[in-house]
Amino acid sequence: MLATASASERRNNLIGAVAVVLTVLIAVVIVQNILLRQYFPHLKRVTTDFSPAYLQRELDAIAANPRQVVFLGDSVLWGYALDADQTAVSLLDARGCACRNLAFKAGGPVNEYALALLFAARHIRPQAVVIEINQRTFNPGDAMNAQLHPAIADLAGPLLSPEDRALLSLPDGETLGQRADRTLNAFSALYAMRADIRETLVATPDELPGKALTAADFEGTYDLEALNERNVPVRFLAKALSVFRAEGVPVVAFMTPVNHALLHEYVDTPEYRANDAYLRGLLERNDARVVDLDAAFPASDFLDNDHLTHQGQHRLASVLAKEIL
Repeated sequence: MLATASASERRNNLIGAVAVVLTVLIAVVIVQNILLRQYFPHLKRVTTDFSPAYLQRELDAIAANPRQVVFLGDSVLWGYALDADQTAVSLLDARGCACRNLAFKAGGPVNEYALALLFAARHIRPQAVVIEINQRTFNPGDAMNAQLHPAIADLAGPLLSPEDRALLSLPDGETLGQRADRTLNAFSALYAMRADIRETLVATPDELPGKALTAADFEGTYDLEALNERNVPVRFLAKALSVFRAEGVPVVAFMTPVNHALLHEYVDTPEYRANDAYLRGLLERNDARVVDLDAAFPASDFLDNDHLTHQGQHRLASVLAKEIL
């Protein structure tokens, strides 16, 4: 009897100890979640590997204050090789614009459409959306131009139609690992935002080329095949514009400045100009206000083919200020 009682006591003590550990663990996670949601900043731009949790925070902030101008685009608007406060969006914010930068390094029409769906599903209607239109993101030879950012895919996946999913070659359903990751994300904000926290604390600087660039370095970057509705990014740009128009969200679209001095043999051609005109026409038919900056900046404003120096970002901010301030 004594041995049996001792075993029972040990079992009860073990259960009690496990309960205490779980209670402490849950309490710690709850405190972490509250602190992160309350005090983690709204960054001047998203991190490279931004999480669904951080994107959700940004969407919630826009929904709470719709008198904002939201910027969508790629690494040019994101500010490749520059500090976050040197970008055109940050410069506009300093001038009094309530601006939010949702551009990211691999942005483009496919992701902008998915973001438009998220805006519509959450009834988010900002003061305006500014979309960067970079002709290189329509190159069908670049596989990244038809891929969703993982965080956007996570939130917008359920909103995509079967046709959308087929065009993007998205898998149906989740793997066991993805389900486990989603469960942990829902439980712990620290786990969910680990990439955002890590990159905010220890950012990896962009590497600039170590040699003088020539046009040959960008061979294949700009595909000069005539753009039409069979082009996947074109189709998703039209879809995005349609969603914003249906939601009553004004769109300002600017054609990305390009370094014509460097890329003369590729971009100063009838084919390139025809594609530029095609995109302008598509934008205007969908009620977007178009600002064509393709050939508006001098070579000194560029780091390479289209990424801007700090001076170039200042020039971009000055041009865009006339459209949104």
